[in-house]
Amino acid sequence: MLNNSAHSAHKLDAHKAYAPIVTAVDDGLAAEWEALAAVASEPNSYGEYWFVQAALKHFRGDETVRLAQVRDGLGELVGILPLASTAQYGRLPITAVTNWVHLQCYCGEPLIRAGSEFAFWTALLDLLDRSEWASKILTLRLIYGDGPIRKALDEAAAASRRPLHVAQRYVRATLTSDIDPEAYIETTVRPKKRKELRRQAKRLAEQGEVRFEQLARSDAIAPWCDQYLALEAAGWKGKGGTALNINPASEEFFREIMNDAHDLGRVDFLRLTLDDRPIAMLVNLRSPPAIWSYKITYDESLARFSPGVLIELETIALVLGDPEIRFADSCAKADHSMINTLWGERQMIEQVTVSLKGPVRLPAYLLCRNVDQLGASLRRKRKPKS
Repeated sequence: MLNNSAHSAHKLDAHKAYAPIVTAVDDGLAAEWEALAAVASEPNSYGEYWFVQAALKHFRGDETVRLAQVRDGLGELVGILPLASTAQYGRLPITAVTNWVHLQCYCGEPLIRAGSEFAFWTALLDLLDRSEWASKILTLRLIYGDGPIRKALDEAAAASRRPLHVAQRYVRATLTSDIDPEAYIETTVRPKKRKELRRQAKRLAEQGEVRFEQLARSDAIAPWCDQYLALEAAGWKGKGGTALNINPASEEFFREIMNDAHDLGRVDFLRLTLDDRPIAMLVNLRSPPAIWSYKITYDESLARFSPGVLIELETIALVLGDPEIRFADSCAKADHSMINTLWGERQMIEQVTVSLKGPVRLPAYLLCRNVDQLGASLRRKRKPKS
């Protein structure tokens, strides 16, 4: 993925993990969390304090959320990961502890100080082994299938002689390139598709003045949030009941993270306008050197001009021209018909299940692994041959 790092130079027995139940993030921890994000081996906007803090406020409900923290011998925070519990593992009535991935979270990676990945997993797994609340197994969803964090998980599991397996995996589109935007689009997008997009852009320009805009750090974000929510609600998400403003908690969450990210310089808020009227809007969350796609919406009455695709093309130029950004994650599903034609790179996404130690835990893990392997075998047999 982004960085490669060795095991922590600190003695492993000096690292301690604990996971208190949390309903909010206090200012002291928020400051430590922000400092950790700046030195993380793999950044993750979805794992930063301002994002998790808003989720605790608006999405926690009756769910018990624990905040796993690992500190070194000096008491410094070296890793953090929100945890929750599930009553079932798939269809099996086996309880599991899992990284907390709610409906607005598209990357479940922990934040870990570069060089402390092995120490983090070692301390966390030891804590879970000793904790009754940790249920039967650990399952980690929406984590990257490569990079120092994933490698260290394998190494920590091997060092403690515990099995793990990949329960699910898929690839999603990413944007990672050193070439200029025009050359990238020419290389990645099929000629026929490029021709069609040029035609649509030309026809759209015949309807009025088209502009691509980015919210400035000095501008108020609330009007842009209003426009985004209204545009989204007018489309298929509004009709289907999944638009953000259908659910008060979702709208409040959106406004809160956008305000906080804007204050911190952690968001790129983009829009395509026709005669000053938004016809497509897009939100990227940024944690240099990476950026994550978060939301996109467009005016469906203008679908014949593909405004959603046109704003994505502008975004490619913006991302590739940003000196702070080296990696962009689309956060899209594996077979996304639009983004897969525009972004040429791919990132493996996994759900990894890890055995915990205890008299009933290993049999529970083995049952989960057998069911996962059987399911994977059946899916391969059903998959049509190319």
